[in-house]
Amino acid sequence: MHRRVALLLLSTGVLLAAGPSAQAQGPVRRPDQDRALDAVRDGRLAPLSQVLDVIAARTPGDHLDTRFGETVDGRPVYLVTWRTQDNRVVVFIVDARSGRILDQRGG
Repeated sequence: MHRRVALLLLSTGVLLAAGPSAQAQGPVRRPDQDRALDAVRDGRLAPLSQVLDVIAARTPGDHLDTRFGETVDGRPVYLVTWRTQDNRVVVFIVDARSGRILDQRGG
């Protein structure tokens, strides 16, 4: 796995470990969200709703969090943290341009 993706996965794990108290403070806008939203509006990236539909069809469960980043070679990716119906946590690495699942970790 590329170093940058690994770093983003680690940060996602830290957020999950923080638990509900970190989420109870309300949504916090992140620069990665703003960049991704602008790119979706411009048609350069797949909408997150489309990505979540693909994941839900493949692995029923609940969306926990999404991060936007890029691989070392510059490919934009969504890192989608997902809880399966049997309470396993999976991080899907999704090509943000096509919406195609590239890999998954955990679970």
